[in-house]
This record gives sequence, C-alpha cells and structure tokens, in this order.
Amino acid sequence: MAPEGAPGRRAFLRSLAVGPLAGVGCVSREAAPSVAVRASALTDESVAVEVEGLEPRTSVVLRASAASRDGSTWASRARFEVGDDGRLPVSSRAPVEGTYGTADAMGPFWSKRAAGTAPGASLPPDALFVPGESGYEVALAADLGGETVATATTTRRLFDPDIERRAVEHPDLVGRFFAPPGGGPAPGVVHLHGAGGRPHLATGRLLASRGFAALVLQYFGDPEPIPDGLVEVPVEYVERAVEWLRTRDRVSGRVGLVGFSRGGSLALLAASRCEGVGAVVGWVPSGVVWEGLTPRRRPAGTSAWSVGGEPVPYLEMAEAEPGPPPSPALPYFEPALTDATGGELRTASVPVEEADAPIRLVSVTDDARWPSTALCERVVDRLDEHDYPHERRHDRYEGAGHYLRLPYLPTPGTTRDRYRVYGGDPAANARASAGAWLGTRSFLGRALGDRTTPTG
Repeated sequence: MAPEGAPGRRAFLRSLAVGPLAGVGCVSREAAPSVAVRASALTDESVAVEVEGLEPRTSVVLRASAASRDGSTWASRARFEVGDDGRLPVSSRAPVEGTYGTADAMGPFWSKRAAGTAPGASLPPDALFVPGESGYEVALAADLGGETVATATTTRRLFDPDIERRAVEHPDLVGRFFAPPGGGPAPGVVHLHGAGGRPHLATGRLLASRGFAALVLQYFGDPEPIPDGLVEVPVEYVERAVEWLRTRDRVSGRVGLVGFSRGGSLALLAASRCEGVGAVVGWVPSGVVWEGLTPRRRPAGTSAWSVGGEPVPYLEMAEAEPGPPPSPALPYFEPALTDATGGELRTASVPVEEADAPIRLVSVTDDARWPSTALCERVVDRLDEHDYPHERRHDRYEGAGHYLRLPYLPTPGTTRDRYRVYGGDPAANARASAGAWLGTRSFLGRALGDRTTPTG
C-alpha cells in the first residue's frame, strides 16, 4: 500500500473531495500551504516561523521583506528542502542556499539586505536598515516553483507603547528617562553612548519595555552644559546622573551602568568612584583611558575624561594614515597599546578593582575600531590580580565587529558605513548583537533585583 503522502494516495483523496461526498465531512481536503508566525513581538524576541501544507520532498523558498525608514525595501531569501511531513520549521532547518547559511529561527529577519543586492555582495557604504521609531512590519512569503503559495505578516515592535517617556528635568543633565508600564519602582540603569555622541534612545525604550527604569544620558555634543567634544568629560557628570536616577520614585535600590565603546570605558571609570552602582556592563569597552576627540573627531591632545577638573591619565593615540574613508580606526589604537610601557599602561588603566559591583564585558574579535578583546582582557586580568570579590564575566564574540545593535535587526550594512569600517560579517554581527543584549538583560536582572519581563 502506498504511504499517505505518496502521489497515488493524494490523487485518490482529491478525487473524493470533488465527488459526491464533498462537503459531507467524511473525507478532509488536503490543507493548503500556510505560513505560521506570531502577529507581533518585541524586537529582542525570537519568533518561530513554520510553513505547513507543503508537498513532501519538494523545494520551497521563504522570503522576508521590510521597509527601512527611508522607504527602501530590504529582503532575505532562503531555499529549503521540505521533509516527508510537508512541514518547514525554519528554526531547525538549514537553508540549501540564501542570505544566511545555518539553521537559525531569526535568519530570515537579520539577514535581510537592500533589495536587488546579491547575497555576499558588498552593500553601498551608506546602506543600513533603519526601522521606524516604534517598529516595522515583516512580510513573509513561501514560493513553490516561482509562485507564491502562502503569506503572513508579523510586526517587530521596538518598545512597549505603554512605557513612560520624558525628558530629564535637571539643569546639569542632558538625557531622556524611560520607565516600565505600571507605575511601580524598577531597577535603574544609566546608559552611556559611544564616540558618535548620539544617545541610544532605542536602547532606553527597550530597557523600559523589559522592566528597567533607564536614563539615556548624553555626555558630550549639543546642547549646553555638556562639552562639545569627547574632551575631558567630567566623570562627576555620570556620578550626578546616578544620584539623580536613584532618587526617582520609579527606581528601586542601586542602579546599573551600561556603556557602549567609549561609553563602556566611562561606565567602568565611573563605577570605580561612584557609590550606589550595582552592576556594570561594557559593550566593546576599554579598560585603558585614551586620548579624547575634538568635535571634528581629531585627536584632542588631552584625555577623554577628567576628575576634579584635571584630565585623567591617558594613552595618546598613534599617528596613523588609515586611508580614504571608509577606514578603520584600529591603526590609531593597536600600535599605541603595543608600544606603551608597563608603567604607562598602569597609569592609564581604569582602577576597576575599586568598583563595588558585578562587571560584564562584551568584546568582538574582528573589531576595526579598537582592539576590544585585548582591552577587555586587561580589565579581567586586573580584577583577577586584585581578587575582585564580585562576579566578572567577559563574553567574546568570534568574527564579529564593533557595530552592535538591537537583536535581530538586519546586520548587512553593519560592517562599515560611509566613513568608518567596523569589522565583522552579517552573521557574526547578528550573533553578537543578540548575545550581548540578551546576556545584558539577564545580568542586570540578577544584579539589580529582577522585576524584568522574560523573553516571550
């Protein structure tokens, strides 16, 4: 007897379905192909995509597309072999070919590329997927033999619309405050941006959506009273921000410091001096203080940070000719780190052992901005030398570059932009972005008292 999925059996069922018994209910029709996916989810949630009702042992193409904020279309494409049961569970099947290569539930989402560009081809330097402020829709389609047989749409929300959002009401602080829905107290987090000078508002909104009261602090640039450039930024400014956050009704207990790149270094430095810090996270940070940058992003000739009005001891960046843009910044930092004497390094190192909180570091091994892995290893070594009594963790992401973003956003375009090379490749950057974020959420929840929302 032929198996139920065999052609003869299917033909027999079809003949019954259109015969005299159709609609009576004695025999079921074959299910039409369908794409199953959740209608919506926060951007840091992994969602299951499954195509059902397919012809067994055939080939199906799954496409995903979304509109970037500028109106351009970004799309992914992957071809799969269908199993004997006529189902395609995307999370457990590796594509035969496409914009990503291994079994990955979120591969169709992060591997989207600017429409019309071939998988693996370099994107224009200014190509980057930018979602709408509140989120974006992803259209999914299953194709058989060049014909679309099933579609579905899911919305990726960047934040919970019920979070509290307002400007910081303090004459000496520049930033935005975000708090979870509900009005009760929550663990507090101060987030510090990198050398680009722009506060990471999307990160603050997502932190609030996940149960944290977040102060997204700007510490240089416009407006007053903060410095114009990354030049002798007072560490006391961060201490003031921590104290302001701790006194909010929406904040419970000690607060965490989370910083990206230069902001990660500032977080480590502030934690070494500031009471009330209950957790420290650095994404691609440095435990060595470096020379600052002018508003035109040139070496400033003095430290990036100051304490008591005096520049914090620092290492000068190396003289370098990185070439025409887009170019890496690594030549400014790696030789300077290699050539520094032991005494110079000790003087310019952040006294991280003076912090009183667990510390989590994230580095990437293909960092084209500065050697974040080596710089993080120096922090861990120093903590070990001083028998640091708190948790310290360093997560190193192989093959990833400096540009980390919120989970599952498209990562083609994160290896470089018009002016800078960041390193990595789309797949490695996607793994690092998701791992860094989800690990940070878990770490902050444990360290600060978990009133946070679990992953759905």
